[in-house]
Amino acid sequence: MIPKQSEAGIAIQLEFVADLSYNPRTHQYRIELTEPYHSELPRDRNYLLIDVEGFTVQKLLNLFELEVIDYYQLKCEQARQTLERVRNKF
Repeated sequence: MIPKQSEAGIAIQLEFVADLSYNPRTHQYRIELTEPYHSELPRDRNYLLIDVEGFTVQKLLNLFELEVIDYYQLKCEQARQTLERVRNKF
């Protein structure tokens, strides 16, 4: 019988996870993001922190959506606003 893989083991297989380390002092996983996210995001946002207690892959996916996708959506909206300002000048 094959043992069930842990949530942390499954998380490491996700395309955006470069490394997963545990901080025993804070009881959190630090998830280093793969490229291009690691280089494109600000230094204080190019990783994710998630509590070990109650950790699930779904929570990790939600955190990625909240932290990374929302960041890119904000940047996209700012670019659209800039484009609209330029278009309105002509």
